[in-house]
Amino acid sequence: METIFAEGAGMRPKHPIAGWVTALALFFSAETSAIAQGTDQEREACTPDAFRLCGAYIPDADRITACLRGNGPRLSRPCHDVLFPSQAEDSRRRSHL
Repeated sequence: METIFAEGAGMRPKHPIAGWVTALALFFSAETSAIAQGTDQEREACTPDAFRLCGAYIPDADRITACLRGNGPRLSRPCHDVLFPSQAEDSRRRSHL
């Protein structure tokens, strides 16, 4: 059976995807931020934005959350609604008037 890690210092992944899978697993397993404590649906809403905007902070869930909040205008609509629920609710109310 072939291992996905290279032998030697640091056990670096041989395949780039292995690094992303590891980072994603660490992101989902962290339980210190609001997103990490959210529902599966909330985490799923922000995962693409976390990789796109805040990949440098993976696996630190607190720094990812701060980064996502700091990128509010650049967030996808689902992630924005998770991080800024009062603004999302206000927006929905105005669109129904």
